[in-house]
Amino acid sequence: MKDFEATLDPVAGRLITHDVRPPRRASYSSLDTYGNCPAQWAFGRLWREAPEWDDPLTVGSIAHAALELAVSTPSATDPAWLPLARRAIAVERERNLLPANRWKGDPIPAGVKAPNGSPATDEDWARLAANRLNGFRLTDVFDGDMLRPAAAEQRIDAEVWGIPMTGSVDYRDESGRVVDWKTGKLPDLGSPKAASHQSQLRVYKALLATQDIRVTDARDVYVEHRVHHMADLSDDAMEATGALMRSRWDGMRRDADAGSYAMTPSYLCPWCPLARVCPLASPARSDKARRAAARGIDPADPRLHVADGRPSGDPLAGMIPDACGQGKDKEDDMDLLDMLDTAPKPRKTTLPPPEPWTKGPDPWDTPEGRKAAARWGMEDKPKREAKPDPSDDVDPWATPLPAKAALGSTDGGEAPWAAKPEAEAKPEAKAPTRRMARGKAYDPSVLSGGAVNSAGYGFTRLTVMAAEAYAIGPDDPDATLLALIRAGWAASRAAWGANTPDVAGLADGRPDTDALLRWLDSPLARDADEAIARLMPADGTPADRIGRAGRAAARALAAARDLIR
Repeated sequence: MKDFEATLDPVAGRLITHDVRPPRRASYSSLDTYGNCPAQWAFGRLWREAPEWDDPLTVGSIAHAALELAVSTPSATDPAWLPLARRAIAVERERNLLPANRWKGDPIPAGVKAPNGSPATDEDWARLAANRLNGFRLTDVFDGDMLRPAAAEQRIDAEVWGIPMTGSVDYRDESGRVVDWKTGKLPDLGSPKAASHQSQLRVYKALLATQDIRVTDARDVYVEHRVHHMADLSDDAMEATGALMRSRWDGMRRDADAGSYAMTPSYLCPWCPLARVCPLASPARSDKARRAAARGIDPADPRLHVADGRPSGDPLAGMIPDACGQGKDKEDDMDLLDMLDTAPKPRKTTLPPPEPWTKGPDPWDTPEGRKAAARWGMEDKPKREAKPDPSDDVDPWATPLPAKAALGSTDGGEAPWAAKPEAEAKPEAKAPTRRMARGKAYDPSVLSGGAVNSAGYGFTRLTVMAAEAYAIGPDDPDATLLALIRAGWAASRAAWGANTPDVAGLADGRPDTDALLRWLDSPLARDADEAIARLMPADGTPADRIGRAGRAAARALAAARDLIR
């Protein structure tokens, strides 16, 4: 296995490695993979998955070789595919012994087991390939026309659109028509996958043009479905594909020189070797995708590092950096545009906490008040005894609630049949140590002396999130609430970096109260929580749902950030 060293940086959303050399030539597949996710392309050059039973690359390679053999005798419009697949394995094995092809290795991967547990043989793989081709007739290629082969598996190395490229054209007919065999799932027309397949045909047209070969039409033939999709070969389409390929080629070389590659999630994430460790990977939604993702690099592989050091089994893995709770001089106030402008800015100021409220003198006890009362005939009214305002000095959090009336009681007391003298009295609940204070909505949630402002935005946000936690994970709402807080913080940190302040203890599940409430006071916390709530999936365990929503929220916040850069 190849030695390498790579690091995933979830905050920057990049794979960092200097072990990928800039390519000398580009193939369409490499540019296509790079365009979907530069990190996937780069890591694919460092690490190879061990094939498993029914590996699509192995089966597809055998099927392509069988089709090459079939078109050499186009008069046999309905070939016997199993014998051809057997021959195809032998032909590919012989080809791969040539010096130029030795990097490919044996066409049949070693160590793969069939579903019955026995080692997979050449015959097993031949049958898998033949099953993809059964029912396909050569007359299906051109709507009933007989094939007139001009070339099969025609390799061309040439410069197109200023890019040194290499490609292998599956089939070229004397009529000027070009075919690319597809052995996988039939994509919907207009889908990203179908668009990619058509771009590949336009690359083949450009390569053939360097050999003075004119292409009249090009089509993807999906052999399992006996369906073909035609490619747009107009000048505008060719120009657009050329510009796209050039942009990807320039980006590929630039990233390889810098050793830094963006992680871009897409529907292909489960098939990426980084699927098990990438913090931005899109979730696998089907059994097949989950099996593909499980074949990715082991999170414990010492050659790959994740910047935050969290265990990859955590649904929030890769989202909470090590800095959480470690910094002592971090900014408490944030500006959304700090990332856009590096000029120093004055620190924001907050209003001082309100002074404790005290009663002033009674206006009716002043000389002016008594004169006014006499004028209105109120001086001989009996004076009411002043009652203390219980809200002045009593902490409502420290005041025990009155006992509930027993079931069946009519006067608020205990019902006789409800009394159980022999039962031991329950210990009194421990009173909170925090004092509640009455502040303003725009005041911080933590006031001087450690008092909690019941009107503070962060306090209200924490209460709402607790309700959300009960709705998502009623079996363990405390853990669910902590997961929501961590996901919101992590999504914000991934998008806004240091503008999202550290919360001491959050990574360990014991966040500092003051730091937590200061974070929840901020608009960034509000936006992250709103994004997570809107993106929360309906299926899965609470931890899985929150993890998926957190990763999606991180991408959404990053998209908003990039729009205003």
